[in-house]
Amino acid sequence: MYLSNKVRGGLFILASSLSLIFSFATYASSLEGPGQAADSNSSETSTNEAAIDVRSSLAITNYTQPENLNLDEVVNAANLNSLGDNLTAPDTITGAPIMFKYGMWNVDNSEISGAPSNAQAFAYSPGGFPRLQIHHSGVGRYYARAFNQNSGWSPWINSGEATPNGDSNNKVQAVQIRAKGYGGVLNDIYYKAVLSNGAVTGWGKNGQTVGTIGTDAYIVALKVVMWDKTRDFPESTSGLLLAPFYEGVYRDSSGALKYSKSDDAAYTGWGFENNTPYYFRDGAIQTGWQYIDGYKYYFAEDGQLVTDLEPVMGLTNDYVIKYNTATATMYIMARDGANGYIIPYKTFMSTDGPDTPLGSYKIYAKYAWKFMHDDIYCQYLSRFYNGFIIHSLIYYDTPSPYALDANTYNYMDIAQSGGCLRLKAGDAAWVYHNCKMGTPVITYSNLHEKGPVEKPAIDTPIPTDQKFDPTDPVIVQKQQAEAAKQAAAEAARQAAEQTAGEQNNGA
Repeated sequence: MYLSNKVRGGLFILASSLSLIFSFATYASSLEGPGQAADSNSSETSTNEAAIDVRSSLAITNYTQPENLNLDEVVNAANLNSLGDNLTAPDTITGAPIMFKYGMWNVDNSEISGAPSNAQAFAYSPGGFPRLQIHHSGVGRYYARAFNQNSGWSPWINSGEATPNGDSNNKVQAVQIRAKGYGGVLNDIYYKAVLSNGAVTGWGKNGQTVGTIGTDAYIVALKVVMWDKTRDFPESTSGLLLAPFYEGVYRDSSGALKYSKSDDAAYTGWGFENNTPYYFRDGAIQTGWQYIDGYKYYFAEDGQLVTDLEPVMGLTNDYVIKYNTATATMYIMARDGANGYIIPYKTFMSTDGPDTPLGSYKIYAKYAWKFMHDDIYCQYLSRFYNGFIIHSLIYYDTPSPYALDANTYNYMDIAQSGGCLRLKAGDAAWVYHNCKMGTPVITYSNLHEKGPVEKPAIDTPIPTDQKFDPTDPVIVQKQQAEAAKQAAAEAARQAAEQTAGEQNNGA
């Protein structure tokens, strides 16, 4: 099932993005403060500076709350409004503005305070806040999570989501924010906090922890900026967390990846360096096959989670497809013997719709190309329930791989179908060729239990006038054949030149 026309299939996506952009621009802050000099003690310590304790530089351990605390004065002096204007790298491919909006929310799903990343504004709530929400515009995706006084770390939330509801007295004490996909390719994301006891943190970056853990304080002001990676960041990137020790992933002075707990305990759990997941057990980074929380994962020698297991396991021809409509994510699950389908073999980003059925189904029909309705065609189709199909993105007017609307590729995250599951052509082709008839398809909806692996994002958008999906195996094969042809021609040319040179030298 599909949306009925091009506006809902392609232009709807762009309109939604623009609407979000315009809403960001409505917030302005009147708070101003003096400038703040950059701290030379940066967390980005080179590996040959062994004398510097990187973990200690990230923690704040010597702070004492002033006797006559005036939060308004502290926030005004914290220099939160010094950054934000015209600091984001432009999107030269699609021309769309890149923007991140963050908001302090209460338990009643209302924003207390918020701000866009490309403005000098910041979020401020003297009484703190129990929930964090994020939005974005442009190609890519953003993630955040919050540490609350009574409940600890929340699940990671995606753009358009908020951390879970809770007690209004369960204040947010610390945050982690990271950019994924094209927005994060172009920009780093930095964030800084002011605490209820008057402490001011340095600027955290790309998933670092900012705030406090293990104290009674909580975040009252938050500033987030997106920063062009080609520009030097001028502010302090040390002193991020008011705690006995820093909490989060870091690299020590030798370059080794570590996870530090605020109470210095040995850590067991997941950790992200930027967007790369690792797993630690009793403080040690894990490699090889590991059973974790009911799933079986494979980690490379350096500890990175391997998210595509086809090169490791080969093709098994025995899979279960699981799909979470709350996150628009498809998981191809492989069997682990008698343990069942607990291996996250592949993970695909997707598009679904309000009519996507929930339940257990099976693939029972396939089509290389199919006319859907009006002027819409799709390829690599696997039907699993009545009019609901797993398939490629949509092509207009003709069943040709050169009839794609680029918006349906670039903005998969915010697009909607009529209920079918859209994939990039390469992913749809993989399902079409490798998931046999009778393959189970299980659809469910769970916002905060997102699944075993975080879905990928669009790292490189396609130009708005490009008419093909770069992952389509037909396109890829043609490109490879042309590249091989050009390489052969160049090799022949060089060989001819060498032969001619040898003949001339012989003469």
